[in-house]
Amino acid sequence: MTRRTLTDLGEELRAVARGERKPSPRPAGPLLNALSAETLELLQTLARRRPATVGQLADILGKAQSNVSRTLQRLAGHGLVRLVRAGKEVRPELVSSEVKINLVKQTVEVCEEAA
Repeated sequence: MTRRTLTDLGEELRAVARGERKPSPRPAGPLLNALSAETLELLQTLARRRPATVGQLADILGKAQSNVSRTLQRLAGHGLVRLVRAGKEVRPELVSSEVKINLVKQTVEVCEEAA
């Protein structure tokens, strides 16, 4: 993995924000560690059932809402889901149904196509 300066990272972020380039692929290790069987079940349920709230998703899965919220926050950090606040409620949304994993470079890229 190549080390970059904060200036380089800032320039990349500004170019991405302007739409001049795609973000760099992320390291694959943390995402792969996050993709347990339970997490994959959560993602499938989110894609198929499209629950209106985190609480509804927790009810569907039969899990505690705090555990589902924690998992969703971790997945949001990886760019797989987005959490949309509507008043006191939070609606989980799947960002993409696909990721590209490069095993040689050990990077992952969330595909832009929404589920």
